[in-house]
Amino acid sequence: MFKHLLINKLKVLLRSKTLIFWTLVFPIILASFFKLALSNISKAGEFEPIKIAVIKNEILENEKNLESVIKQLSIENEKQVFETSYIEREEEANKLLQENKIEGYIIMQDSKKVDVKVKENGIEQTIIKYVIDQYYQTTSAGNHMVDFNYNVLFDGTINLLNESKEYIKEKPSDKIDFCMNFYYTAIAMACIYGGFFGIEGVKETEANLSKRAARVSISPVHKLKILFANIVAGFLIQYLEILILIGYIFIFLGGQFGNNLIWVLLLSLFGSFAGTSFGVLIGISNKKDENFKTGILIAITMTCCFFAGMMGTPMVKYSIEKSIPIVKYNPVSLITDGFHALYSYNTLDVYFEKVISILIFSIIMIGFSYIFIRRKKYDSI
Repeated sequence: MFKHLLINKLKVLLRSKTLIFWTLVFPIILASFFKLALSNISKAGEFEPIKIAVIKNEILENEKNLESVIKQLSIENEKQVFETSYIEREEEANKLLQENKIEGYIIMQDSKKVDVKVKENGIEQTIIKYVIDQYYQTTSAGNHMVDFNYNVLFDGTINLLNESKEYIKEKPSDKIDFCMNFYYTAIAMACIYGGFFGIEGVKETEANLSKRAARVSISPVHKLKILFANIVAGFLIQYLEILILIGYIFIFLGGQFGNNLIWVLLLSLFGSFAGTSFGVLIGISNKKDENFKTGILIAITMTCCFFAGMMGTPMVKYSIEKSIPIVKYNPVSLITDGFHALYSYNTLDVYFEKVISILIFSIIMIGFSYIFIRRKKYDSI
């Protein structure tokens, strides 16, 4: 009997265009918009080599160290600072500067003086000036060391000027782009939108809302068995849609899940269960019509999405959570934070903490739903 109920409900749900749109098509459209609108944001802050010109005169040729430093900083790699053009005459460099083809040019007046010519003040111009000042500070320190003790040239002490130490070591990890934060909130939203299936599953137990529900209520099949079959059918379709959404993000939008795909799928499974159980509670806790219940689900879900960072940067999310700590326990935030925990921590402790929190949320929803359904009685149908 249960198998028969389950198969029939699966067929009914798959024919509902409205349900399929809100639980599958809408999240896919939303994720696509995120890709179109935000795909280049992560590249906006990338450093571009600064275009400069260097006046190549006899003084510069004699100052081999400075020339070597500029060439080193102009090598095309991930650490490139300058894109350097060597020019014979200052008039030509000044023309390029006025036409905004370079950010500044360097001219060596004598062995102890280097002029940096710029058109206006800015970050690029400050970097040019900083490099030259740093060079001369290092050179001056080296000359003082040699004057004080000539042996520093032979014992390696002078080489310490060229060394730099990093006291914070960055451990390589899977990197995700800026869009992934919004993809995660879209997946979390889609999980909670599984509540549509929960509401739909409850409809057949509400004998006061439709003739079909009235007929089901007087049938010899236990009401809880019908409700359970409806919930399982909705949950199965919902999780299948989540898998399609994740596949779409990975294949068509270029979302990178790294080596954590299996954990993403597991979290999505519990998230889908949370969404379905949440819908069941909304559907069974009041006597309003289906449109009212759907409105409640959408309003609560979108509010949770806002607190999870969908409508702003991650800093907005963390600022709100700092001011109102309780909002971080909403289901969308729990799912989103679970995804982020996979990339922010070296262990899965925080991830499983979020999974357990989502499971507890689902159990609470099912518990309250059971209380409400036991109390429902009808004088007549």
